[in-house]
Amino acid sequence: MRKRNPVPTRRNVIAATAGALAIATAATACGSSSSGSASQSNSSFNAGLTTVVNASSQQGGTLRMALVSDWDSIDPGNTYYAFSWDFVRLYGRPLLTWKQAPGDAGLQLVPDLATDTGQVSSDGLTWTFHLRPDVTYQDGTPITAADVKYAVERSNFGQDTLVNGPAYFAQILQNKGDYKGPYLDKNTADGVSGIEVDGTDTIKFHLTAKFADFPELAALPSTIPVPQAKDTGANYYKTLLSSGQYEFSSYEPGKQAVLVPNQNFKSSTDPEGVHKVTAGKITVQLNVNQDTMDQELLHGELDVDLDGTGVGTTAQSQILANPALKAQADDGYTNALTYMTINTTVKPFDNKFCREAVEYAVDKTTVQSAMGGGIGGGDIASTLLTPDMAGYAQANQYQSPGNQGDPAKAKQLLGQCQEAEPSAFNADGTLNVNLSARIERDKEVNSAIAIQAALKLAGINVNIDKYPSDKYFSSYAGNSDFVRHNKIALSMMKWGADWADAYGDLDQVITSAGIHSGGGSTNLGEYDTDAVDNLFQQYLATNDADARAKIGTQIDQQAMGDAAIVPLIYNKALVYHPANVTNWFMAPAFGEPDFSVLGTTGGS
Repeated sequence: MRKRNPVPTRRNVIAATAGALAIATAATACGSSSSGSASQSNSSFNAGLTTVVNASSQQGGTLRMALVSDWDSIDPGNTYYAFSWDFVRLYGRPLLTWKQAPGDAGLQLVPDLATDTGQVSSDGLTWTFHLRPDVTYQDGTPITAADVKYAVERSNFGQDTLVNGPAYFAQILQNKGDYKGPYLDKNTADGVSGIEVDGTDTIKFHLTAKFADFPELAALPSTIPVPQAKDTGANYYKTLLSSGQYEFSSYEPGKQAVLVPNQNFKSSTDPEGVHKVTAGKITVQLNVNQDTMDQELLHGELDVDLDGTGVGTTAQSQILANPALKAQADDGYTNALTYMTINTTVKPFDNKFCREAVEYAVDKTTVQSAMGGGIGGGDIASTLLTPDMAGYAQANQYQSPGNQGDPAKAKQLLGQCQEAEPSAFNADGTLNVNLSARIERDKEVNSAIAIQAALKLAGINVNIDKYPSDKYFSSYAGNSDFVRHNKIALSMMKWGADWADAYGDLDQVITSAGIHSGGGSTNLGEYDTDAVDNLFQQYLATNDADARAKIGTQIDQQAMGDAAIVPLIYNKALVYHPANVTNWFMAPAFGEPDFSVLGTTGGS
């Protein structure tokens, strides 16, 4: 979910330029109630892909958001949904952040908590950042380099307690004392050896090998500071301290969150202008039905769908049929992939013939229809890397006529699997399997139903198990104990690159780095092979961008050859924004609206 058409292929660009929006810093008094139908808009279809729609410096009012589920966590060190990484910039300051601009400019990194984009040593093994002076938390206490160090330690080395989110830093930092994180190594006051703090404002990261994408890591939410004395582990979300322009005034899990301006935020510490106060208050209603949310958006009763993945099928039909509504919508590639994992550890899918049978059996045209068609859904996929990603090469190792599946070929492969794993099959030669999906995501559930029908034709009986999104990774599909106990062989998944190259896209979904003990796995198929690991080692050791891209292609082809994942759709999203919403554009770094700058022409 890192890029939208027609943004060009992403480059690793580091820029220290200011944001594209001129937004005033002070909130003004509230006026009349917000209304999506009462405001004028300069929008047109897909305008938000390349321009700022309704650019405005007007402040105040209540920006009303809603979400079909809940956060996995509002804790910056314990979250991994794209919408959350986008939204967190309202109340957290990582070392670096993405420039607030549509199009190619939005793929540039700018300093946030840091004074610049970092300095790297001549050997490529040390990155140094200096913090801005006079930065504080919402309670007025100063932010220090030690707080950033601790934030990285708890999020990357404390995954025994914080089960969500990636652990990139843990993979590349020096760790001479075998530091196991703040929750297990309570007697190790110095923390991990690979992070050095010099005074209150300088932090150095010592790596085990060159990592040219390190600035991308510095923009992750895991670098948002956390004072160790205030950390309460998995419960930190209840009392987290904001370092951004907003703070939580209340958060009721499963019900509602309310954010208000952080009175101790100092605009003087934000010369890049990436933390401007826009709305006077932000409300987020949780666990709202998608169709209900869509209708509230269309009728001016809601301003933003925080999930950012597009409207449902009913609203999509309404929008496309009404030119006035269509003018308030954007549709483009999100650089995300909808796919289905095949668990390589659940019998009989440890047998490649069984996995290949599933690859051939799926009718991707019915999945595309379930996803909403070409507009709002996306194009049929056959690779793991999406078309705008460096390293993408058109290929299809499991071709079927018209992408409608090949039940005969699937049955042949299933028969070969049965010869090796006879006890896993029914007396009539059919196979029973469980498929997981997220209950609140209608398109995902409908896609699972389409897959169920297609696999039935090949002799595979699919039972669909639906689980809540906020616990999908921690407790269900991403929890290996649960998966094995419930024999979940197939899992629906949608993934957007953490950053747009093969490593940023695939490392957490096809290597052991995405397999976490105790839950929180993002490699739902538990696919782990030396061949892919070796290719990634070559990838990270290669400086030439073109050579790296070619290795990325090989990584894609290797995983596809092992039949570990069924790619389904290169995603698009039809996203609607009411006319009263200001500063609207699609952020290519997230493939979603830029939630950090939105305002409203209405009042409170």
